[in-house]
Amino acid sequence: MPDATTNYEKESGMKIKKILKSVKEKKVPQIRCFPEGMVGAAAAASSFRGKFSKLTPIERLLTTFKHKEPDRVPVVPLANAVARRITGISFPEYSTNPEKTAEALCASVNFVGGDLVVMMIDLSVEAADFGQEVIYPLNSTAHPNYLNPFIKDVDDYLKIKPIDLSTTTRMKGIVRMCEIMSDPKTCPVPVSGFVYGPLEILMMMRGAKDFYKDCRNYPDHVKKACAAITETLLAYVKAQSDTGIHAITIDTLLASWNALPKKVWSDLEGDFTGEITRCVKDNGCLVGIHNCGDGVYFDAQIKAMAPDFISFAQLPDDCSTPREMKEKYGDQITLVGYVHTPTIVNGTPQQVMDEAREQIDILARDGGFVLAPGCEYPPNLSLENAFALVKAAELYS
Repeated sequence: MPDATTNYEKESGMKIKKILKSVKEKKVPQIRCFPEGMVGAAAAASSFRGKFSKLTPIERLLTTFKHKEPDRVPVVPLANAVARRITGISFPEYSTNPEKTAEALCASVNFVGGDLVVMMIDLSVEAADFGQEVIYPLNSTAHPNYLNPFIKDVDDYLKIKPIDLSTTTRMKGIVRMCEIMSDPKTCPVPVSGFVYGPLEILMMMRGAKDFYKDCRNYPDHVKKACAAITETLLAYVKAQSDTGIHAITIDTLLASWNALPKKVWSDLEGDFTGEITRCVKDNGCLVGIHNCGDGVYFDAQIKAMAPDFISFAQLPDDCSTPREMKEKYGDQITLVGYVHTPTIVNGTPQQVMDEAREQIDILARDGGFVLAPGCEYPPNLSLENAFALVKAAELYS
């Protein structure tokens, strides 16, 4: 006769499976379409079941995002561009062929492991569709032609207008990838779309040195361009979310002290990123932030965007230790990070695992933590440290 624990485990598992089955079958756009209480109850049930059995990636993430402890810490190796080596495609193909890119990202999950795919492709996706010339090197990811910026002087900001998403090439390609990877038969883990914030797009079209000066000297010009770009981005994130993916991550690199002062970022981009995140939430997706800057403005971004998770590479500007960060922000958002890139590039697999273990010990208690690199896994690096990251989540949770 089954004991009480076995019966409870079975009953609690049924609660979350009912929600997840509907999501997988696309009967509803996303988890957010369910009442908050139902999702919270499902996460609690999943957390209990995780004490006795292995959770699926979506169960594990749901539990973590609701600040419950899953069976183990979720892990996202961000092995994106490097995945082209698994399927044998070139860097230019990775940037321009959505079908081959989706195949590579799925291969990364199947080969390396992980609980979430974040469709971080390269820095110039949106800028290319707004007219910026892009270079597609054979041995590295695509980037703007910095010798030929689209914005050549401050008056060019005023010439930027919203564009019709149907006329784009690279943004439509990302939407196509979302369509492919939203099918659980194709991609076995949840998927987050990706979009660059309007300031980041403008910087790709202007060049960092001149852009930082313009933000201080011509803020009205910059804001008018941000408004035009945001109109397009709203259609872009809606198109991504309509495919049935689970989340959309917004890159807000300039919201850090090594980029723009906090007030300058808030005045220039805060309202626009807030509008984008509201659109994402209204269309049923979770909202993520990716910011690999130094001294990230967690407080300003949370105020402007109310994200569900933040992917980061360095401590926020108002925290001096990981423990302080957990105490200050751990109950507000899910922390995604933050094994340092130098460790991944130069460290041994054991050193990667040791750093990951330190972060798990401090940040994983009571949920709300996903183990990941601080930024995308280096595209020309061996995959052995990506395996080490996944192994650390399995061993040390």
